[in-house]
Amino acid sequence: TEVEESQQLENSTGLFADQEQQLTRSSSTSDITDQFPSDFFQGKKTGSSHNLTPSDSKSVQENKGYTKKEHEAEQVLVRRSSSTAELDLKADLQQSHGNHREREKSESVSSDTSNGYNNEVEIALIPWQASEDDHEVNASADVCVDPDTPRWLQLSPSDTANLTDSSEFLADDCSIIAGGSLIGWHPDSAAVLWRRILGILGDVNNIQSPKIHAKVFGYLYELWYKLAKIRDNLAISVDNQSTPSPPVLIPPLRIFASWLFKATTLPNEYKEGKLQAYRLICAMMTRRQDVLPNSDFLVHFYFVMHLGLTSEDQDILNTVIKHCPPWFFFLGLPGFTMLIGDFITAAARVLSTDMLEAPRSEAHTILGSLVCFPNIYQEIPLLRPISEAGEIITGTADVKCYLINILLKNATEEPSEAARCIAICGLGVWICEELMQCTNHPQVKEAINVIGVTLKFSNKLVAQVACDVLQLLVSYWQKLQKYESSLSRKITEILVATIAFLLPSAEYSSVEADKKFIVSLLLCLLDWCMALPMKMLLEPVSAGVLEDQHASKAPLLDYIYRVLHCCVNGSSTYTQQSHYVLSLADLSSSDYDPFLPLGNVKSSEPAQCHSSTDLGNLLTVAEGKRRRNLELIPLTARMVMTHLVNHLSHYPLSGGPAILHSLLSENHDNSYVESSELSSEVFRSPNLQLFVFNDSTLISYLQIPAEKTTNTEPAATPSDVRVIVRDISGKYSWDGRILYGPLEGCLPRQSAMNAFVISGNPEHHFISQKDIFQVEEGEDALDQLLEEIGNTSPECLLHPQRKLNEPAPPPFGMSYDQENAITEALMRQSAQEKEYIFKCSSDFSMKVARQEEPRPAEPQASFYFCRLLLNDLGMNSWDRRKSFHLLKKNSKLLRELKNLDSRQCRETHKIAVFYIAEGQEDKCSILSNARGSQAYEDFVAGLGWEVDLSTHGGFMGGLQRNGSTGQTAPYYATSTVEIIFHVSTRMPSDSDDSLTKKLRHLGNDEVHIVWSEHTRNYRRGIIPTDFGDVLIVIYPMKNHMFFIEIMKKPEVPFFGPLFDGAIVTAKLLPSLICATCINASRAVKSLIPLYQSFYEERALYLEAIIQNHKEVMTFEDFAAQVFSPSPSYSLGGTG
Repeated sequence: TEVEESQQLENSTGLFADQEQQLTRSSSTSDITDQFPSDFFQGKKTGSSHNLTPSDSKSVQENKGYTKKEHEAEQVLVRRSSSTAELDLKADLQQSHGNHREREKSESVSSDTSNGYNNEVEIALIPWQASEDDHEVNASADVCVDPDTPRWLQLSPSDTANLTDSSEFLADDCSIIAGGSLIGWHPDSAAVLWRRILGILGDVNNIQSPKIHAKVFGYLYELWYKLAKIRDNLAISVDNQSTPSPPVLIPPLRIFASWLFKATTLPNEYKEGKLQAYRLICAMMTRRQDVLPNSDFLVHFYFVMHLGLTSEDQDILNTVIKHCPPWFFFLGLPGFTMLIGDFITAAARVLSTDMLEAPRSEAHTILGSLVCFPNIYQEIPLLRPISEAGEIITGTADVKCYLINILLKNATEEPSEAARCIAICGLGVWICEELMQCTNHPQVKEAINVIGVTLKFSNKLVAQVACDVLQLLVSYWQKLQKYESSLSRKITEILVATIAFLLPSAEYSSVEADKKFIVSLLLCLLDWCMALPMKMLLEPVSAGVLEDQHASKAPLLDYIYRVLHCCVNGSSTYTQQSHYVLSLADLSSSDYDPFLPLGNVKSSEPAQCHSSTDLGNLLTVAEGKRRRNLELIPLTARMVMTHLVNHLSHYPLSGGPAILHSLLSENHDNSYVESSELSSEVFRSPNLQLFVFNDSTLISYLQIPAEKTTNTEPAATPSDVRVIVRDISGKYSWDGRILYGPLEGCLPRQSAMNAFVISGNPEHHFISQKDIFQVEEGEDALDQLLEEIGNTSPECLLHPQRKLNEPAPPPFGMSYDQENAITEALMRQSAQEKEYIFKCSSDFSMKVARQEEPRPAEPQASFYFCRLLLNDLGMNSWDRRKSFHLLKKNSKLLRELKNLDSRQCRETHKIAVFYIAEGQEDKCSILSNARGSQAYEDFVAGLGWEVDLSTHGGFMGGLQRNGSTGQTAPYYATSTVEIIFHVSTRMPSDSDDSLTKKLRHLGNDEVHIVWSEHTRNYRRGIIPTDFGDVLIVIYPMKNHMFFIEIMKKPEVPFFGPLFDGAIVTAKLLPSLICATCINASRAVKSLIPLYQSFYEERALYLEAIIQNHKEVMTFEDFAAQVFSPSPSYSLGGTG
C-alpha cells in the first residue's frame, strides 16, 4: 500500500540550531504530474530523474523547491511531529482572495508577510490506479531549500536510504502507518488516510458528467478554503502577547494544481468546472507563497493564465479578473511582468461588456494598480496582438498610452459608481507619477480635463473623488508649473467656474450632498489660492470665447472674490451681469474642453439619515433650530474670504507653520491683572473694553505699557494699544502706538558737510568756511578787509588818495589837550555804564524769563489711547452705532471666551503609525519596536517634519509635553489643515505602563497606517481597539514599490486617492498616504451625527456669545463706557 506522511523541514540555523542531524534534500518533483497530456505544454521539464531505491515503495517523495539567489545547495533538518498546531478558526479568509460562502462569513484573519501566500510544498495528485513503474522525480541542481520555511513532505518509511539519515524517524512517536509504533488515530495517520481518500477516484477531470465535474471542483474550492483557513491560523498568538514559532506542519495549498491546470483545457461543456478551476487557481496563486513555486510550475501557471486572460469566453475573463486581484503583482513571482499586457487587455475587454455581473470594480483596480509599472519596467511585452491596434505592443510608452487611454475612456463612461471612483483615483495616481518622474507626458492634460469636467457630474460621490484628486495636486503645483506654466492657474479657474455653475442649483437644493460638495470645492479653491504665488493670482484671466475685452483684464483673484461674494449673498447677485463670474464656456481652449460628455452611473443606495428621535437625544430644540438656520455655503465662503484676507501670500510667518493664529489673550501684558489665564479679574481692569462688530466679530481693545527700548526718545508714547480680534477664521492680535514721525532707525542719512547752501543753486557757496578761517594768527583782519574793499571798490574811498585802512588826519581847530579831555570823558562814561550793567545783571528782577519747551503730558486715564484710536477709526460716531456694540462682562462671557479660544482654527487630524518587523504577529512585539527599517524611516520622514513636543505650538493630538509620549513626532500643516502622527516607534516602550499609554494613544485614532515587513498579511485584531475605522496597510515589494491594502468598516464611504490594491513608487508614497489619511479621516467624521467643521463650531460659539452678551444701550451710555471702561479705577481726570 501507499504510505505518505506530512513532515516539516526546519531551520538549520536559528530556532532549531540544537538539532544537528541533517538530511540532504533528495529530489524535487514537479508540481505538474503526468496526468497532463504530453502535448499540452510546449516547455520541457528540466532536471535529471532517478528511481527511488526501495522496491516496495509505491509513493513518490515530493518536495517543492525554493530557488535562492545564491543558488547554493543547502541541507535541512527533517523532524517528525506527533501533532499539528490546533487553533480555533476564528476568522474568514479575506474577500480579496475569493467569494466565500455566507455560512463561513466572519471577521477575516489574513496572514501577512511572505513572498507568497501559497508557497507550500506541493504533493502531486497521483491517482490511486497510477502505475508503479512511473516514479520519476525531477531534481534541479540550482534548486535548494529555504531552511526558514515550512515544508509539506511525503516520505516513504520504507525508503531506508533516507530514514537511516535521521534517527528521529526511528522514534516511536508516530503511528504505525508512518513507521512508528503508536496505534489509533494520530495526526500523521489522519493525514495519510485523508490523502488516500482524496485520490481514491483518480483523475477528477475524467468525470464524464459536467454537472458532477462542476460540483467536484466546487467542493475542491471549499476544501482548499478550509486548508487556507488552517494555514492562516497557524502560528497565531492566542494571548496576543508573543508570536509563536513557525508551524511544524503546513497544509499543502497547491496540492490540486495539476487537476486545476488540466481542467482549464477541457471542452466547453465542462465550463462550470473550468470556471471553478480558474477561480481556485487565482485564489491559490494570489496568496503569499510559503515556498516559491519552481520554474516548471510557473511555466504551466503562466500559460494557463495567459489562456484565461485571452479567452474568447467572457465568463472566463470575468472569473479571472474578479478573483485575481493586484496581490498577484505584489507577490512578484519570477517573470510575472509577462502577464501585465494580458491583464490590461483583459480588463479592457471586461469593461467594454454590458454584462451586469462583469467585475468592473476589480478591472479598474487592476488597471489602477499598474499605472506606475511602465516607468519602472522599461519594456513590458504583450503576449498577443491587441485587436484594436492590430500590432504587438512591446515598448513602455505604448503600453503606458494603451493603459491610460483605457482609464481615460472609462473615467468618463464607466456606468458603475464604485468603478468610476477607482478610475478617477487611478488617473490621479498616474498624474502624480508622471509629474514626479518629469516625463512630460502629453496625456496629463487630458487626464486633468477629465477630472475637471467630473467636478460638475451629477453623482456627488464621483465628483467628490475628482475634487479630492485636485486637492492632492496642490502639493504638486510646482511640478505642474514645470510641465506647463499655465496649468496651475487653469485648475484654479476650473474650480471658480464650476462653483459658479453649480451654485444656483445647490443653494436651493434639499439634498445635503449638493451643499457639502460646494463646500468641498470652496475648500479646495482655498488650498489652491494659498499654494499659488500672488503674482499668478494677479494675472488676468485668459479671455474666453464669450468674454469681452474689458472683463478679460480682471485678475484671477478678482474672480475668486466675486464667486465667494456670490456664495455669501446668493447666486442672484450676478444674474444681471453675464460676466461677473467665470463661466464654463470661458474655460474652453485647445487644451481643455469644459463640456466633455460624461456617461451616467448607477448610484448606490443613499446613506440613511438619522431619525428625528436620534437627533432629539443629541440636540436640544434651540440647538437644532440654530443648526438649521446656519447656512453652510455662505458660512464657508465667509470663512474662505476671511482666511484669504488674513493669510494670502504670507503663510507661514516667522512663527512657523504650526502658529497660524494669535496665542495672546486679554490677561497677557496687562498691568492690572496678575493671573496667568483669563479670569474675572480681567473684566475689572480699567484698560480693557470688549466690542461686537457687525454681529460677527469680537474685538477687544487693551491699553498696555509701551515696550522699553535702549534709545527711546523722551517724547515716546508711554502706552501701546493692543487689539485682539476673534472671528470665524481665528484669533488675531495687533499692537499699535500713536506716531508723529518716522520710527527711530528709519530716518534718512544726513550729509556730513554742514555747508550753507542757497536754495535753487546748491553749487554756489556764499562764503565758504575755508575762506573765513584762512587768516593766520597775529594779522589784523579788519585792516586787510578795509584795504581789500578799497582796492576792489574805489567808489567807497572818502578821499581818492587815502586808503580806507589809513588813519584819518586830526581835526582842525582842536588842541591836543582838548582831545585828551574828550577822550577821558568818554572813557569815564563807558566805565560807569559798564558798572551799571554789571549791577543790573546780578539783579534777577531785571532779567527776562526764558521760554521753556513744554514737557509732554502723561495721560492719566488707563483707556486714553484706546479711546483715541477708536475715535480716529470713526467707531465712536453715531453712524457706527448699528454695527458696533459693547459686550456684557460677566462670568458666562468669560467661560464662553475660553471655550471659543480652545476651538481649533484649522482642520485637525491625528493618525496612528505602526511598524511591524518580520516575524511579529502580536501586540507586545509590535508596540515594543523602538525603530524601523531605513525604508520605513524614510517614509515617516516624508509624512511631515519632526517637531519637539515640549515646545510645539500647534495641534498636539493628545500627546504630552512631559516626554511620556515621546520627545518628537512627525507633524504636517498647511494654512487649512494640521496633522499629528502618533508614531509607535517614537513613543517610549520601556515599561508596561508606557506600552499601555502608547496603545491608548494609537488605538484611539480613527485612521491607522501599518507598515508591515512581516511574511504574513496584517490581521485587524492584532492591535485591539474599538476605533481604527480605516486601516491603510503598506507592504514593501521586491521591486522597491509598495502595495497598499485598505481595510475599512462597511459604513465608511469611498475615499481616495489611494484605493485597495494600489501599487505606488517610493517617491509618491508619503504624499499619497498623507492625502488618503486626510480623506479617510474626513470620511469617518462624516458618519458622526451633526458633525461640525472647525469654522462651523467657531461660528456657533460666536453667534451664541453675540446673542447672549451683546449689550444694547443709548449713545450716551456707550460713550461713557468707552471713556472709562471701569469707573472704579478712574483717576478723576479727563486724561
